[in-house]
Amino acid sequence: MICRECGHHNEFRSDFERECAECGSEDLELDDAYAPQEHELVCEFCGFAVDTTTRDNEWVGEGEDMPTSVDDPCPRCDSALVPRSEARSPRGVPEYKMAVEAAKRLHREHGIPGPPYDLEPLARKLGLEIVVGGFGHEGLLVGERIEIPERLIPEAQRFSLAHEIAHFVLRHEGERSKIEGEANALASELLIPRSELQAQIAANPSLWSLRRHFGVSKQAITYALMSAGALGRVGR
Repeated sequence: MICRECGHHNEFRSDFERECAECGSEDLELDDAYAPQEHELVCEFCGFAVDTTTRDNEWVGEGEDMPTSVDDPCPRCDSALVPRSEARSPRGVPEYKMAVEAAKRLHREHGIPGPPYDLEPLARKLGLEIVVGGFGHEGLLVGERIEIPERLIPEAQRFSLAHEIAHFVLRHEGERSKIEGEANALASELLIPRSELQAQIAANPSLWSLRRHFGVSKQAITYALMSAGALGRVGR
């Protein structure tokens, strides 16, 4: 018999022996029916890893239950958990539709306030720290810290924050040149949801009014309009 708690192989001499010799558990199974239980689970949406053998998890609050299987939600974003062996590997090519859908899901599940949409509370919910300083780059995700250059105008800082949130949510790794398109698509949908953009165009098709409504730069609103195929419907 194999213990489902610790995986120890037990050889019993009688039917009265029903406890694991290693850990004392009675959760035993025949060798040929045993399927090892994976203790490390990964969230399909945010990539957060959960070790079900320990309660040392900062995302599990006092009085809340620690996830024990794939039947429980991710403690960070409430999405589905899967065994690490079944988790999707990071992508290397842009999947724009997937990125846009991920942004829509963030809006649905976190109720991002706006417009203009405030992404700082979202970043904190995702476990990200935002640091604004004299950085030489245009915005960078370092582990779970987002670095935003203070020299950028507020509108550019907001898009930089959205862009780095996208890298985190989409679990981007490897060659950055292959996944910048995904990050831009998610960031644009976070700050300028397409359905709302279409409604605003119908009400007031002015580039300046759209920028003011969403609190974004000319470059950001132009990108969103081009992605929506609506650039020709808007005047200055």
